[in-house]
Amino acid sequence: MPSPIKFMEFPVRKLGLSRRDFHLYWQRHHSPHVMNVTGFSQYIRKYMSAHVYPQEVTGLPRHYGSAEPFEGASELWLGSPEDIGSWLGSPLYAELIQPDESRFLRQDGSSALILATEETFHAPEVDLAESGLTKLFLIVKGEPAKNRNEVHSAVSAYAEVIVAQASLRARLRKVTVSHKIAEPPPEGFELADIDAVIEFWFDGTDELAKLFNDAAYIERVAPVEAMAFNLSSVRALVTRLQVIHDELSFQPTTMQPFGFRWGL
Repeated sequence: MPSPIKFMEFPVRKLGLSRRDFHLYWQRHHSPHVMNVTGFSQYIRKYMSAHVYPQEVTGLPRHYGSAEPFEGASELWLGSPEDIGSWLGSPLYAELIQPDESRFLRQDGSSALILATEETFHAPEVDLAESGLTKLFLIVKGEPAKNRNEVHSAVSAYAEVIVAQASLRARLRKVTVSHKIAEPPPEGFELADIDAVIEFWFDGTDELAKLFNDAAYIERVAPVEAMAFNLSSVRALVTRLQVIHDELSFQPTTMQPFGFRWGL
């Protein structure tokens, strides 16, 4: 069976729309609307939304840049690379999905899109119930002097160093890396200048802060970061997860009405 392809979008809020109204529309209307358009959603094997915390989250390393103006991340898994063109090229996207996106998403190209394959480094619970967990996205760009294979190998090696530390691993529920695929995107879709996204799941923001203050991170992991990727371009996005649809595990999923609370 071919590996699923992951479509990741880091959305930017439409001008004039409050943050609260943006997240309400995204979660209460847009997500179920996507799944209810069955000719479009038939390609989606998993769909998650990750909403940035409304309050400032402390404890991240100072060398991580802010991911503003991104309001979170939308993650959708498709069954195979062959599904990408059929999914994004569906007339139903232009007719029903894209007009709804324009109601809450900025349409000036400021949102970031990538197509990726996911590499898992730590997942002790196969059917982890992800809704409500804190997820940190590290959006990274490789060193210009490295070729594509070197960049992705370096990011993977960094993730391996993280999970090799027992005290850090104990605070993590899951660790993956989404590697941007080399194939060109479907016509009309421009992919962002992002090489990989490192993803960490936590029970909450307190566990996130404790990980980055742990001596194992400071002494063993932080020195590796500068060699793994371009630190000046790293952007950190701290979010709260909601699972909309999942055919890949037995974890609970939620459709309307949502048991979702934005924030802490």
